[in-house]
Amino acid sequence: MSLFEHLPHNCERIRLRKLRASDFRAFHAYRSDADVARYQGWLPMSETEASDVLREYARNIGLEPGEWAQIGIAAIEEDKLVGDIGVWLAPDGRWAEFGVSLHPQFQRDGLGRESVAALTALLFAHTGVQRVVAVTDTRNLACIALLQALGMRLVDTAEAEYKGEVCSEHVFAIERGRTPQ
Repeated sequence: MSLFEHLPHNCERIRLRKLRASDFRAFHAYRSDADVARYQGWLPMSETEASDVLREYARNIGLEPGEWAQIGIAAIEEDKLVGDIGVWLAPDGRWAEFGVSLHPQFQRDGLGRESVAALTALLFAHTGVQRVVAVTDTRNLACIALLQALGMRLVDTAEAEYKGEVCSEHVFAIERGRTPQ
């Protein structure tokens, strides 16, 4: 069964769901923010770029091996987009990587943690994924705190070049059978 067949997925304060064209204003608001983009694999986007990217993401129908898919994070009460989670499934389907982006207004209040915990639970419940990983710049202290709070363990640190800059990255992982906290 596909992970996307289990969307929308309601949590206490957020809903994981497919992205849609009507998310444009909210999507562009955080995807054009240089601070949000700092540790992401994307650059701040113009309205045209955000519209094109959102249209592509809205067509996601599933999680395919070797591909990234985006899942929207919406405030449950009004179903307004507050961020998104990118999920990459390994070619063999045995592990997945994620990255999360939230509008600054919704950072540091536990929505990221709630979103990642829900995503991890969905991956373990509805795919063959045995391990979920996240890679973060060692300077991204908020992300490191989130991953540690979820019970993910630091499994590697390596030097990397990211956006033309040399940095160090931490790799965190959680295995099937461990419940995110």
